[in-house]
Amino acid sequence: MLYDIGQWRVPEANSKKHLEFWNEHLAYQRAHRKKFPYLRSRLLSMNDPETPGEEIWMWIDEYENQEAYDRLNKALRDDPELSKYREDAYTRADTVMVPGSLKSELWTERIRVD
Repeated sequence: MLYDIGQWRVPEANSKKHLEFWNEHLAYQRAHRKKFPYLRSRLLSMNDPETPGEEIWMWIDEYENQEAYDRLNKALRDDPELSKYREDAYTRADTVMVPGSLKSELWTERIRVD
């Protein structure tokens, strides 16, 4: 399995608006599941213990393999509808996030206990 993990911060005052954004964002993905080949997507948040008044948010998108992840990135580049969707989503998210706080990493699962 492959995991795309993103983490960023949001001022608590923007929390409700940010959650509304994600509800809309994920509704679009649900309506276009064939274009989003992840197996599962999760969204988590917590209060930032080091910065009162801010929350830490995280997504975890789970992919079967590198090929599935690469298919999504190719579609985001080559599909005009998805390219516009991505650009609009980032623009909207930037209005409620702490500037410069978004970091994303790709992790490969090595061992699992079910």
